[in-house]
Amino acid sequence: MIAQALKYICQEVNFKNDNPATPSLEDFVVLGNISRLDISSGANNADLQSKVVLTLVNLEEEKTLKNGPYYVQEGETLVKKNPTIYLNLYLLFSCADEDYETALTKISRIIGTFQSKFVFTPDTAEVPFPGEIEKIILDLFSINFEQSNHMWGILGGKYIPSVLYKARLIAIQASKPEVAAVVREIKATENAK
Repeated sequence: MIAQALKYICQEVNFKNDNPATPSLEDFVVLGNISRLDISSGANNADLQSKVVLTLVNLEEEKTLKNGPYYVQEGETLVKKNPTIYLNLYLLFSCADEDYETALTKISRIIGTFQSKFVFTPDTAEVPFPGEIEKIILDLFSINFEQSNHMWGILGGKYIPSVLYKARLIAIQASKPEVAAVVREIKATENAK
């Protein structure tokens, strides 16, 4: 589910940033782990240095939607299944282009893309939307200098132009439903003394 959501976001951004006058043969945004990019050598990941790399840097459970029902009515049947888990994904878009101005321009294009459209549903998708996902909401997520320092320290690299987004409401439901008995009638008997 997480990989499908991230691939969809890459496809949506690539679709939005494809110039009809000069269509590109390469993707603008690629899914990858920015911590594996060795900028100094450039040998292993030369193809990633000219792109915007989308990296999942953290995820958390959305606590406000945690108390879902265990029993759900589906038609005439009562079904027992564990409540759906809703996740927030923290997505880092970063660009290690050698030309600093080009890197800043690419990050600005990412911000502009999500400023114009930040809610993605099957009805509003411009590329095929993953069937198991109901909705993706992207919010710009600002962190301070200390948090940025910690994040880039964990990623093992020097800071490069980047922007962090919070993708909300990725639903995970993997439990198999069990049919439960429906209570249709309750009889009460009087205690006779």
